[in-house]
Amino acid sequence: MVDDNKVVLRYRDGRTERVSIAPVDVERQMLSVQREGGETAEVPFSLLKAVFFPQTTPPQPFADSQGSQLAVEFADGEVIRGTAQYNPERNGFLLFPLDRSKNDRIFVVNSAIVSIEVEKL
Repeated sequence: MVDDNKVVLRYRDGRTERVSIAPVDVERQMLSVQREGGETAEVPFSLLKAVFFPQTTPPQPFADSQGSQLAVEFADGEVIRGTAQYNPERNGFLLFPLDRSKNDRIFVVNSAIVSIEVEKL
C-alpha cells in the first residue's frame, strides 16, 4: 500500500489509528488496512465510526458541490457538518467537511450515525 492511502480510522469505542488502506469495497463492509508496523488486517465497518482522509494539499474551494449540506451526529455526540449525497440504504458515504483545514473528506459508516439533519439543499 502506498503513502497516498494514509487515513485515520475513528472507532466507535473512541480509539483512533493511522493506517494505509487498500481500495474500499463498500458492499463488503470491511477495510483492508496496513498498520504502521507493516501488519495487515481486515477491519469491519461494525467497529468503525468514520475514516478520515487527511488534507495533503491546500484546500481547494468546492466547485458546484454535489449533494446537500448535512449535520451528521454520532453516538458519542460529535457532530460533523459537510456536503454529501446521503443514501440511507448504502453502508456509508463520503462527506466533504465544511472545515477542510484538517480533512479533505470523511467516509462515514451509516450504522454509526445517530441522526442526520439536512441544513441546506
